[in-house]
Amino acid sequence: MIDCLQRLGFEVREGKKSGHRVFVHHGIQAFRSGAFTCGHGKNPEIKPAYVTQIIRLIRRYESEFIELLEQDHDH
Repeated sequence: MIDCLQRLGFEVREGKKSGHRVFVHHGIQAFRSGAFTCGHGKNPEIKPAYVTQIIRLIRRYESEFIELLEQDHDH
């Protein structure tokens, strides 16, 4: 999931607690930030509820993502 967010232009960084991640996107002005928990241990997984939230967020800003991707493609 982190790789997918980064490919869409999100900056993903460590949160204040272990296993927590915060993500921002500087190209979408209306979007502030999001967060999710990866869990703990060797193979931490993002909880399904967070995946659902991230998918909703991407759909909400779909037109902005398309515009940004088209701009990147043109340059």
